[in-house]
Amino acid sequence: MIKSCTFDLEGTVVDVERAHHYGHIYAAKGFGIELSLDECFQKLPHFIGGPDETVAKDICALAEKDGHLLNYHEVLEEKKLHYNRLLQELPIEPRPGFLQFFSAIKQLGMKYAIGSVTNQDQALVLLERSGLNGLFGYENIVLREHVQRPKPAPDVWVETARRMGIKPSEQLVFEDSPRGIQGAREIGAYCIGMPVYNRAEAINALVDAGAKRIFFHWAEINPAVLMQNVNQEVNAYR
Repeated sequence: MIKSCTFDLEGTVVDVERAHHYGHIYAAKGFGIELSLDECFQKLPHFIGGPDETVAKDICALAEKDGHLLNYHEVLEEKKLHYNRLLQELPIEPRPGFLQFFSAIKQLGMKYAIGSVTNQDQALVLLERSGLNGLFGYENIVLREHVQRPKPAPDVWVETARRMGIKPSEQLVFEDSPRGIQGAREIGAYCIGMPVYNRAEAINALVDAGAKRIFFHWAEINPAVLMQNVNQEVNAYR
């Protein structure tokens, strides 16, 4: 039986993907590479789900095709500067409907945790400004510093399960990144994709990684019905 709901942080619960994505776009522009959002989805293989280092390398590879030689470390540092600036300008709050969903799963008696490979300093800013630290408590928040390997390794999901006192496979994992889905599927968790963008590229990447269901908005989920259906599906499979 599913005993917990475990959530990725960035994108899934707090929508900061636009800050990340436009950080990449502005960084590329600073080195003479003009990219629209659509072009990023089409031309940068790791634009959805990252990590940042790999996206920076994708930008460098794209630039090389046009005769530009870039250092990916410089692109990465430029992206970080733009991302931090955008974080100051954008509202940081849970995606619409998440607080209602969270309240409902608590009433159902579900355990809950956050599993993210965001660095602690950055995650604390997001948690504080969004008010999520007051909901979860730090003991139920697993971050990059708490695990040996980042996603797509399953370490973060193993650690969230350990803290909740359940088996890793007893988690219902909500993720917007294919890398996170891959790791969760590796330890037998049931995965739900929560893409930020309603685009074929984003949806297909999550499905290919192993997401069993896709939702675009938290408000479209009926938690009680979802838990019942997922448990029926899990038990039938086992």
